[in-house]
Amino acid sequence: MLCPACADRDMFVLEFEHVEIDYCYRCGGVWLDSGELELIARRAGALEMRLLEALEKGEAERASGAPRRRCPVCRKLLVQVVAQTDPPITLDRCPAAHGLWFDWGELGGVVRAAGAQSDNLLARFLAGIEAGAQAQAQ
Repeated sequence: MLCPACADRDMFVLEFEHVEIDYCYRCGGVWLDSGELELIARRAGALEMRLLEALEKGEAERASGAPRRRCPVCRKLLVQVVAQTDPPITLDRCPAAHGLWFDWGELGGVVRAAGAQSDNLLARFLAGIEAGAQAQAQ
């Protein structure tokens, strides 16, 4: 599966609590297929369902100047989704509902915004991914 941000790199599959997470080692981005965010959140006990619903059903828009990224499943252009949370969270979503794209650090930011403690299993897993991406970039 090609990375939506790098466009020419295959992503690696990581596993968290028996859920496959597509990860780009080059840019540190994460692709979650439809429903996977809810699965990992439920298994980790990390995210409120209200936040998940806001991300899945947020206002979709094509922002001018936004990167032209494509869904790794259907290759349609991703649309930016603004979840009306406090503060608002902007992500990329497949218009055909195949999944969500998180740039480096965004998924961890969502988990922290949802109030997950730093010792939460999901928060620790994501911190490890972010640290690996940061080390790769240096």
